[in-house]
Amino acid sequence: MSEKELYLGYATDKVVTPFFRKFLEALEQEKLMKSVCPNCGTEFLPPRQHCQKCLSETELKEFTEREAKLYSYVIVDFPPESLASRAPYVVAIGEFPSGLRLTAHITNLTSMPEVGMPLKLAFDRVDEKKITYKWLV
Repeated sequence: MSEKELYLGYATDKVVTPFFRKFLEALEQEKLMKSVCPNCGTEFLPPRQHCQKCLSETELKEFTEREAKLYSYVIVDFPPESLASRAPYVVAIGEFPSGLRLTAHITNLTSMPEVGMPLKLAFDRVDEKKITYKWLV
């Protein structure tokens, strides 16, 4: 796999662990991974290599839910320089039926977001070096 740059902090110009490499490889195939602690069963999305509850090493599992509800959001008027051309934009936390939550941009809003509104998880291949996940309404 060639090195990819990803939005939301997923930049592969940093040191990439084998755990994170698996996450990136799945994302390249438009699959989202969660981590599951084999010791206590806690799930994390996005995945974490170590369980925050018992500090065990977690395992990656494919996350197949694609529909969520808007849990919370913020409208970003003063973004970092790298996202200045997108301002204002909405960063939202979607909550899946499983209770797991994921933060991503909402990219196709036509009106103000409302807590509880339905969201759909999608992938956006920005260019050959950039891929991200996002929310659609």
